[in-house]
Amino acid sequence: MSTPAEIRRRPWQCLECDEALVAGLASEANLHPVIARLLVLRNITTAEDAAAFLNPKMTDLLQPDEIPDIDVAVEMILAVRDAGGTIAVFGDYDVDGISGSAVLLEMLRHIGAETVHRLPDRVTEGYGLQTAVVDGFAEEGVDLIITVDGGSNDLDALSHSQQLGIEVIVTDHHPIKQLPEGVPLVHPDRSDRPSLSRGLCGAGVAYTLCWALAREEAGGEKVDSRTRDLLVELLAFTSLGTVADVVPLLGENRIIVKQGLRALAATRRPGLEALMEVCRVDRSNLSAVDIGFKLGPHINAAGRIGDAEDALELLLTDDGKRGRELAQQLASLNRNRKEIEKQITEECREELEQGIHPEEGPIVFAREGWHPGVVGIVAARMVDLVHRPVWILCIDGDIARGSGRSIQALPLSDLYEEMSEVVEKVGGHAAAGGMTIKSERIDQLRAVLARYQARPEVSDEIPPRNYDMEISPSQLDLPLAEALESLAPFGEANRQPVFRIRGLRTDGTPRLVGQGEEHVQVTFRSDSGRIPAIWFRAAGRARELTAGGELTLLAHVGVNHFRGRNLQLQIIDILPTSG
Repeated sequence: MSTPAEIRRRPWQCLECDEALVAGLASEANLHPVIARLLVLRNITTAEDAAAFLNPKMTDLLQPDEIPDIDVAVEMILAVRDAGGTIAVFGDYDVDGISGSAVLLEMLRHIGAETVHRLPDRVTEGYGLQTAVVDGFAEEGVDLIITVDGGSNDLDALSHSQQLGIEVIVTDHHPIKQLPEGVPLVHPDRSDRPSLSRGLCGAGVAYTLCWALAREEAGGEKVDSRTRDLLVELLAFTSLGTVADVVPLLGENRIIVKQGLRALAATRRPGLEALMEVCRVDRSNLSAVDIGFKLGPHINAAGRIGDAEDALELLLTDDGKRGRELAQQLASLNRNRKEIEKQITEECREELEQGIHPEEGPIVFAREGWHPGVVGIVAARMVDLVHRPVWILCIDGDIARGSGRSIQALPLSDLYEEMSEVVEKVGGHAAAGGMTIKSERIDQLRAVLARYQARPEVSDEIPPRNYDMEISPSQLDLPLAEALESLAPFGEANRQPVFRIRGLRTDGTPRLVGQGEEHVQVTFRSDSGRIPAIWFRAAGRARELTAGGELTLLAHVGVNHFRGRNLQLQIIDILPTSG
């Protein structure tokens, strides 16, 4: 069977760079030429900026009052605390909302506030603060609600809370449709009051509020050692949300994650220790990758197919036995999540191979029986395959709900207005969104999306795989790999460097490894020696490594910490060298 048009391979493209700037930075800052080039590609061109990037410090964080309304929020919290009132923390069911809730709850308890908390159910309640939740808090005698990672656009619930006499503080980072009235909005990206902290995630905003609380409690002076230790410890939680929510790892976020990884490695919290053990994370070599691909998915699994409250309890518990139980529970949920995700992905790929979807434009997959908690992940995987917008809907009787993902060149946000003609509800941002639609209107939705593709400004051109530079096999050594580690933590806006490497040959037979044998382990040889490599989720392409002849790779260059420190490539894509 021929490969469908939807699964065309992405071309490769080298990022352009000003070589004069590279040479100047390498000389001025005494940097390895490869590191200097990578910094220039990240718009870092002076020795001062390079030093700040390579050695991020807590003292470089912006002051809390950079975020609007944070001073008002602090006053309200302390007033309720001093009056003996109850403060409710309402978060979200993803890693950002869960970790941000943990951050805020720990600080509120530290300053002696009476607290309750609640996280919504993804399937039965969905995202955001609902009036029914406010009613529940009223029955519990709550005096103040603080939202974490949401609430900006929940105007009905905010108004309802005020009518019941419950004060509300909104802490959030999502796009704001309409500013809520009469409610402090602790948000780093408000159109009426722009902030330099606008890249923070929900947990980052919650952490900044905690910092402001601690300073106010200290009378504007330095906080005491116990509070300082707690603020350092809470960076572990904050780094979880920052990496998992895929916010830019620059500026404040880079500082938070760099320092948060240290706090995570040193944590004595039973739940986190147990989770790292279950995930087989090496605490002596923690990285953002460990959060993004191990710890984060386990925490997220609770909110996707279980109860997000279990993940929050894992972060907060002081009981070692309970921490181990919860870690095992999250591991089981994550295994189930993977199986569900794999099944849905296979069914979507089958539809592609059957040619039942258009070869251009957005694709809408829709079936009964799919789990709504994992469709966002599947949509992201399908976008990686087809390089255009994908919506995956779970049909439940008369209503279908689902998630969409897209590429940078085709933002989902361009579709929302036209989609509103046929859907019940749609929203999100450029890269990801959610919708609710009547099942009978799914074909109408496909027609609307087809109109979008017909616009002259919309291109079906497959986006290239960008790489930073080409290096020869002779340049590959452990010192280079160790130098590259200085650019970490890697993530959004600071991607792990990608190199083009020519002239490699497979040495021996590649092995399928990992659970389900979905990864490929291989050794290459060149005139410079043997180089081990790993290719994740590439079992279906293993045969390309045994075709003979020289290969050209796109790969990350890193350090394998198993049994010492050794050079290892992480393959992204391969071509015959002639290609």
